Amino acid sequence: MVRKKQIDLIVVSTLIIAGAGITVLFSLTPLALGLLTLLIPSAYLIARKKKNPKKIVLAVVIFGAIFGFIFDFIVTLNEGWIVTRLMFPVRLFDFYPLVDDIIGFMLMTLMIVVFYEHFLDDEKNPRVSKNAVWSVIPSVLILIFILALYIINPALLSVPYVYLIGGAIAIVFPLYVALRKPKITDKLFKIAAFFFFVWLVLELAALKTEGWIFTGEYIGSVEIIGLVFPFEELFFWMMWYAASVVVYYEYYIDDKK
Repeated sequence: MVRKKQIDLIVVSTLIIAGAGITVLFSLTPLALGLLTLLIPSAYLIARKKKNPKKIVLAVVIFGAIFGFIFDFIVTLNEGWIVTRLMFPVRLFDFYPLVDDIIGFMLMTLMIVVFYEHFLDDEKNPRVSKNAVWSVIPSVLILIFILALYIINPALLSVPYVYLIGGAIAIVFPLYVALRKPKITDKLFKIAAFFFFVWLVLELAALKTEGWIFTGEYIGSVEIIGLVFPFEELFFWMMWYAASVVVYYEYYIDDKK
């Protein structure tokens, strides 16, 4: 079993690097980058070992589509980041890249959950947690509220240092759970370490192809091989995002273990 997982890890890592390389070579869009580096490795892991499709689909819809939209809509509105190259040129309210961004967040969630289930989680309880409904209802209400505020007056959603504030809010609950449940900390560290590599590869590929830009307010910046991105991107996305998704997944959909 250990040998099999080692092979899977090597294959997945190779697919990610190859997908990023193809993206840079042919100057593809960020969504194409996601399809190559996230969807294909996810499909490989699903084929290698049976997963719980109900839990995975729920996670992708709740945390990818709904949570992702809420966070991404506000950050994009305040120019925390802007996706400039689209596969599907559909912009909600003439600014938000609805199709590309939502699919992108769904792909990230898919890859995180599938990777977690494959390498780190023990599927002891196949049932979906009763907490799932408590993640859907509030998030849908928040989504409707945010859209209503924008329609009334977009300025009501103006947030300075939106990436810093939004990122900090997003990790409060995961940090709390990690501190209260030390047994899950080891899993979070491992998945955060792997996805730091994944997100860094995707970041460099997207910046190299000018797939997205950062024009907002930030507390600092990071430069790697001549490519510059905000410190918030390093801290909240590369370091915390995958671990945060796992915490929300365990608490609201899986078995909290």
